[in-house]
Amino acid sequence: MSWQLRLFLITLLILVYTWAGYPALLWILRRVHARDIGRGSCEPHVSIIVAVHNEEKLIATKLEDCLALQYPRGRLEIIVASDGSTDATEEIVQGFGARDPRIRLVRSEGRVGKSGAQNLAAHQANGDMLLFTDADTRSRANLLEPIVENFADPRVGLVAAVVHFGEPEDAVSKGQGSYWRYELFLRQLESDIGILATASGAALAVRRDLFRPIIPRFGDDCVIPLDVRLQGFRVVQEPRALVFDQMPHTTEGELGARTRMTARNWTGTLNYRQLLNPMRFPGTAWGLVSHKLLRWLTPFFLAELFIVNTLLAVQGRLAIFWVSQAIFYILAMVGWRRSRWQKSESVFGYPFAFCLANLGFFLGIVMSVRRKRVVAYK
Repeated sequence: MSWQLRLFLITLLILVYTWAGYPALLWILRRVHARDIGRGSCEPHVSIIVAVHNEEKLIATKLEDCLALQYPRGRLEIIVASDGSTDATEEIVQGFGARDPRIRLVRSEGRVGKSGAQNLAAHQANGDMLLFTDADTRSRANLLEPIVENFADPRVGLVAAVVHFGEPEDAVSKGQGSYWRYELFLRQLESDIGILATASGAALAVRRDLFRPIIPRFGDDCVIPLDVRLQGFRVVQEPRALVFDQMPHTTEGELGARTRMTARNWTGTLNYRQLLNPMRFPGTAWGLVSHKLLRWLTPFFLAELFIVNTLLAVQGRLAIFWVSQAIFYILAMVGWRRSRWQKSESVFGYPFAFCLANLGFFLGIVMSVRRKRVVAYK
């Protein structure tokens, strides 16, 4: 067997494992070894934390959503952390606070970034549970109850809501991208078997005594779940807790978001090397390597696979695989063209979504290697 063929087979096996084998193994494990959660009725004091910078168009709607939550009035506070806002955001929050004392405004000294604002608010929070959420995230009135029920189990340290794209009035499947549906499926499987180590910053609740100040260059959605797992507590995705967000409206916006996410999460995950030790954290290490690291490295494996396959095809070997790859990338190009024409998702959309995500992974890793940091936000 030539070295080209060996390299081709090894790379192909890694890709198949990452995108199909790992989910299949998770599904099997859930069938035979799901870890139940001792959910129960409880009403801890909850501090909702919203970090903002110039969100005058969104903050009123966000606060109305928070005030509409079905939760005991005396067990809820809402802290808006302004990261150097220069528009009317702070005045709007103060107006709400004058009418409802549960709403508080805290200000940073200059721009400290989203994580810095969240750290400031967490330091001043009174709640037993800290619920981090974004100004552009919408919710329904029944959001908190299914979240806090999980904290009746003392093994649970963090509970993440499920993010759907679209307005709360829409069907939950409307507007969902194929890539995000796949991601939610993986997270739910990992949650059910107790190895989940990721969450969406759109809405995640963590025990106050487990919270550690967020390192600004990494971000809340990356490091808070890792901190919780490092302390030996469980991260849960609660399928009954739904929040709603909007996908970027352009391909460029989606690519930029994917690139920034990868850059922050790649460096953040590698910063928690203890969790990558299979002797200390076997399930978590397996999940982080399979779900995160190998997936983010996929564009490099894909490039290697195509190059090696080209060398083999020139020799008259495995030409059918080379043709299959070429057709796949042609379909992705068609999907890209259709997206620019604002066509609805079709068979072309799946290869395009896959390639777009992997382009974001590639650019994100390059950004992290070049030590470019994303701290402040617009």
